[in-house]
Amino acid sequence: MREMGSMVSGLSSSTVLERRRLIDALSSPARLVVLVGPVGSGATTLLRQWAAQWSAQYEDVTWAWSGSIPDAPGDVLILDDADALDTLDWEQIHDLRRARPQLLIRAAAHSHRAVPAGEEAEFVHGLSFTALETSEYLAALSSHLESAAVQLVTGGLPAAVRAVAQLKTVRPALVNEVLAELRPGGLQPQHARFAIPQVLTHELVANLGGPPDFIARVESEGLGEWMADAGHPLFLLTAPVRAATLKAHPADDAQEVREQAGRVLLAQSAWFGALVEGAASGALSVVDAALRGGGMMLLRMHGPSIRALLRSIHPWELRRWPITAMALAVIHNARNEHRLRAIEFMGIALVGARSAPAGSAERALLRVIESVLQRLLGIGDGGVKAARAAARIVDELPADEHQAIEGLLGDIHTHSAISLMYGGQAIEAVAEFERAHATAERPGLQLISFGGVATIHALSGDLTAGQDWVDTALKSPWSISILNEYQGALLRIAQAKIYLENDQLDDADAALDSVWHIIDTIEHWPLLAHLRAMIDICRGQAGEGLERFRSLRRRRGTRMPRSQARLLDLTESSLALAFGELSAAAVLTARPGDLPQVAVGVARAEMFGGRYDRALRILAAISADGPEVRASIAVLEAIGLRRLGRPADAAVAARRSRAVADAHGLKTPFLLVPAEDRDLFGEVTSWEPPAAGIGEPTPRLTEREWIILRALVDTASVNAIAERLHVSVNTVKSQRRTLYRKLGATSREEVLAIAVGQGLLSGSGR
Repeated sequence: MREMGSMVSGLSSSTVLERRRLIDALSSPARLVVLVGPVGSGATTLLRQWAAQWSAQYEDVTWAWSGSIPDAPGDVLILDDADALDTLDWEQIHDLRRARPQLLIRAAAHSHRAVPAGEEAEFVHGLSFTALETSEYLAALSSHLESAAVQLVTGGLPAAVRAVAQLKTVRPALVNEVLAELRPGGLQPQHARFAIPQVLTHELVANLGGPPDFIARVESEGLGEWMADAGHPLFLLTAPVRAATLKAHPADDAQEVREQAGRVLLAQSAWFGALVEGAASGALSVVDAALRGGGMMLLRMHGPSIRALLRSIHPWELRRWPITAMALAVIHNARNEHRLRAIEFMGIALVGARSAPAGSAERALLRVIESVLQRLLGIGDGGVKAARAAARIVDELPADEHQAIEGLLGDIHTHSAISLMYGGQAIEAVAEFERAHATAERPGLQLISFGGVATIHALSGDLTAGQDWVDTALKSPWSISILNEYQGALLRIAQAKIYLENDQLDDADAALDSVWHIIDTIEHWPLLAHLRAMIDICRGQAGEGLERFRSLRRRRGTRMPRSQARLLDLTESSLALAFGELSAAAVLTARPGDLPQVAVGVARAEMFGGRYDRALRILAAISADGPEVRASIAVLEAIGLRRLGRPADAAVAARRSRAVADAHGLKTPFLLVPAEDRDLFGEVTSWEPPAAGIGEPTPRLTEREWIILRALVDTASVNAIAERLHVSVNTVKSQRRTLYRKLGATSREEVLAIAVGQGLLSGSGR
């Protein structure tokens, strides 16, 4: 029998971890299914669990081992140790399968080579715990150990996880002592050197002086297993084998060997393996090179492990390695509880990104990092200038330096494009996305570039061009793991916008839902939230939508490009208008540098507030770039001109709005048209009109008056407010008088009642 006694599933029922993914794999309709894993992976226990589950369906389950294959097994034959079966055993099994085609055989082996090729087996790998399973197991034990650290030191091997989970700390010396006591023991003395690196490849074994068949032999003995990786397949000795070997044969040059291993793995494009060895040896140059080579794919596949590997590095050591700092920022930013740490790493990366020699290939990459950081942190111009500089540097690079960053060109152009897109530079952004598509070596980057161009066209109102790019993207067979993650988010945004304009609200919802699970971490969340809000308005659910939007906005915080913050202001104003909160909608006021879409929203808020002349002046100053903005301007001009007693001019503007909207299939420019003005435009949409109508001017508060209003919620004391705001008591009294006058109030209680009634205190704040 195999290693049953060491398995997690052999624990008491209170700590059994049900691994449904593996039980389901054993339940495949295939006649022969083989679990493949090293000693300690729990294959025997999994077979027992599966057999217990299926015993009700099959009359007889027969277990067999080498030399004891029965002539007449039951409905199911289980081979617990397929590695030990010899040729005669397999001949007997082959005859049984031929005589009984419906016979189910389930087996366990250390290597797929244990099963003759002619048996057409279905192999199940990945018996080690996933990071989530390790976390669930530790939680079941009420262990306070960090799951990522346990996963790192055990490799997820169930027997090793079980042993380490009994400890109070993952201090290396203690962990290695415990692991060294587990089966199956260490390597032979002549092979001890191969236990120094955590990651092996055939090339690395050869570099260390090992025999060509070393990995095949130790795999068949159950001492390790292969790990699929995006860069290069990696072989890992199990944690107990490494611990036992290094305990028996300590190495004085372990750090040098591991750095050497990291450089060999870099040459093979084995990025994760190189990072593991570089981190263990303190060779940040190796770590940095691995992160460059592996890119976002490496972070997505191994983010928690990378964070654990690099934990001991002091942040300020990374000033020379901005790419490593940036990678850690991205990894930490994916978890709400690590956001402050992410900001720290972003700042370090930004400092380092500005220190490379001008004009070099390195400088191009670092300017992109600078652009990304400014965009994510919402500082400066949001990364537009740095993105342009990166593109210019790439164009001017000599051939040899251009070739040196060839594998990263897709990343450079993609992230430059995103910064330009959010900076309102649509034409430049499209050009960079197209260059990204032409140079990207990874499918994920190609999908981002397709989605980026599609989104820019769709949001501008050019639905035909947007749909063409969506259709082009979907001709490729993207996996759901890419399409419904960060890489596919822009494509989903474009799809949602197009569906929305076609009044296919369920399809628009589905497109957003496919990526909504990353709403708390993705930088595109303002666009996703905006489209969700428009769908809520279309469905007549503006009130619920406004509440959900405000909750999301508070949760996500304020660090974002200025254009995205203003998009959120526009979204809140639109929801407030649709719900009837005119005063809350009026919070959206003009600011220098507003993009046309936001300026239209400002004009709309002025229009609903009864300030028609001011609204028309704002509209006249907008540089209309895309069909949606042009149609929206014409819609508001028609409403304003009618309210000012100019029906003929209003009719002309209304016809113009219909001409633009009909030519491009747009409906949302009419979404917030009041019920009393819809006759101007004919039958354009069946969506419900906004609850608010255009009426008397609403009060417009200054920034300071807003602050005073919110301070009055907490206290009536003028002295307390003055102390909090670091101003004089007379200043507070003056601003309070102005506030009372604007709202028509004579007391604190009255001003707060009016503010609540007009929705002034229900928004997300100034």
